[in-house]
Amino acid sequence: MNTRIFATPQATADAAAEAFAESARQAATERGALHVALSGGSTPKLMYAALRELDVPWPQVHIYFSDERTVGPDDEQSNYHSAKVGLLDFVPIPAGQIHRMEGELDPAQAAADYAAVLPAQLDVVLLGMGDDGHTASLFPGTAGLDMGGRVIANEVPQQHTWRISFTFDEINAARERWLLVTGAAKAPVLAEIVRGEGGYPVGRVQAPVWFLDAAAAGALPKR
Repeated sequence: MNTRIFATPQATADAAAEAFAESARQAATERGALHVALSGGSTPKLMYAALRELDVPWPQVHIYFSDERTVGPDDEQSNYHSAKVGLLDFVPIPAGQIHRMEGELDPAQAAADYAAVLPAQLDVVLLGMGDDGHTASLFPGTAGLDMGGRVIANEVPQQHTWRISFTFDEINAARERWLLVTGAAKAPVLAEIVRGEGGYPVGRVQAPVWFLDAAAAGALPKR
């Protein structure tokens, strides 16, 4: 398990931001651009603030999203909205290089439309993990866990809603997968994943890099 453990959520976010900046510089040099998918959650918000202060070749960055709620772009629940107000409004990314999922559309249509704008391969997919072990909008017991393709509409009965989400095929096809996880509530699930137990959706992410705070890592075996 490739884990990077830091004392606090802020330190975890700062480290992820530094890794993002380094990946962007490397990708811009080697391939001309960084194609990265963002996620929702509290830790990415801290990362966004940190990124605003770093040396990132923003004109060479293309932004995507790993999942989205079925809301419009100005809704505070929108992952796009969170990224916009936390990061995108502050950095010089050309508007045409910011690709949001259109959560206000029919979910199936939005998923099909989004699959059509994705690059052949993403460089980095940033993900979080819920207390129930879900990642992106691939929740336990939902049909999306076993769906193929690149982007899907996934009904999430436990949330009484639909979500738009990358599939595991799409997530695992990226060059790198980063999981940003903080808080003691996540510790039991992480410990089960290490033991190969639980059958949690996040366990299907292949060879991820885990950015953890000490609380989330609290139940992991000591190194």
